[in-house]
Amino acid sequence: MNERRTRRSQDPYRALCLQLEHSRSQGQLDAVVVAIDNGLLVAGAGERSVCEALGAVAPLMSSAAFSGRLPGVLEGQSVDVRELSLDGETVYVASVGREGGDAWLEQSMGGVARILGYAPLTDAQLLVN
Repeated sequence: MNERRTRRSQDPYRALCLQLEHSRSQGQLDAVVVAIDNGLLVAGAGERSVCEALGAVAPLMSSAAFSGRLPGVLEGQSVDVRELSLDGETVYVASVGREGGDAWLEQSMGGVARILGYAPLTDAQLLVN
């Protein structure tokens, strides 16, 4: 079988970061992140302050009722958020950047599900980033 991925890792956190960076780069996005329901950043690709802000608002923005203001670094940007349920837990995959980044966010979700689904992270690993 021909392996299409050229950069990979056996470490789930590193694999997740590589997946997000690939989607960010290919989609020409400013940032792509995975966050948990309290807004903590699990992993991200892009400028750190943008990733942290995006992770913090991703759970809020996934609600249709969200009408709040975005943090300054995200204001005026195209932000997309998707929920992903893994073993009863919800994680949020979000991107910020150009219009049309939605397709790359959808593709990234497949990689995130594969990585987190096959190698569940411990609580300690979730907080390291």
